[in-house]
Amino acid sequence: MKICVFGAGSIGGVIGGVLANAGHDVSLISRGAHLEALRKNGCRVETGGQEFTVHPAASDTPADFGPQDIVVVAVKAPAMPAVAAGIAPLLGPETAVVPAMNGIPWWFFEGFPGGGPDVSVPKLDPNGALSAAIPAERVMGCVVHMGSMVPEPGVIRHVADNRLILGEATGGVTDRLTAFAAAFAGTTLSATVTDNLRQEIWLKLLGNFNFAPVSSLTGATNGEIGADPGLRKLCADLFEEAAEAGRCIGLEPGMTADERTTMGASLGDFRTSMLQDFDKSRPPEIDAIVGAVVEIGRATGTPMPVSESILALVEQKARGMGLY
Repeated sequence: MKICVFGAGSIGGVIGGVLANAGHDVSLISRGAHLEALRKNGCRVETGGQEFTVHPAASDTPADFGPQDIVVVAVKAPAMPAVAAGIAPLLGPETAVVPAMNGIPWWFFEGFPGGGPDVSVPKLDPNGALSAAIPAERVMGCVVHMGSMVPEPGVIRHVADNRLILGEATGGVTDRLTAFAAAFAGTTLSATVTDNLRQEIWLKLLGNFNFAPVSSLTGATNGEIGADPGLRKLCADLFEEAAEAGRCIGLEPGMTADERTTMGASLGDFRTSMLQDFDKSRPPEIDAIVGAVVEIGRATGTPMPVSESILALVEQKARGMGLY
């Protein structure tokens, strides 16, 4: 299988590395010092008690690789407009695009099953550029339950969990979906298939929706949030508002607010991805993780006073840092 990973950082590096190690024809798109290290030394992957180095082709120019069977997009939401502008050389008539990203993706409300209110989040797809470059028919989504990091350029360290949930954006189970899941057989990653991708995205999002902005505003780790009665209640209130909005469009929360807060707190010293973005002065995924959920509340008439307030605060913090 010919696979290009667009964004070969912590998540993309693990996915690309294990697929290359399994014998697939993998190419990596990266930049800066990480790209130079990949070219010079290959990609060293530490995963599941193993350590190996693979040598896939690496570039910052998609046109170097040509049409692929699969393009895995492993960048954060603010980088997606740049991906949309550059992905065309990788796309043949049958190429599938697999976004491995946090939050609500640009295609989420297109042809949403079951009808319901018309939800639109323009910030997720300014001017429709993403939908034009990567229509929903091309998309096989990927919900990532995995922790990894890049301790130094060219080195990917897989540190927690190993689950990928794959599904078609348009629903159902297709041959291309099962074939891509099978590509992970025998690797340290577990890929499973779902026929209800949006529900899986929603279940993961509900854990990020509350902990991410609260951690970003306070600087607290997940464990510190869970141990503080006030912050714990704040996260539970955010969860309850989002869960009710989701129910209005047929998405279930999967657990209670207390159960989800306890699960998040169990990560202890973990600093959320959004908090890490603020730490490193990178644009945070506010729209995909928080703003989109608030828009669902507005569209469904669900009161979300706590969520609206938290969104306003985290947006202003990002604006003040020149990141939003």
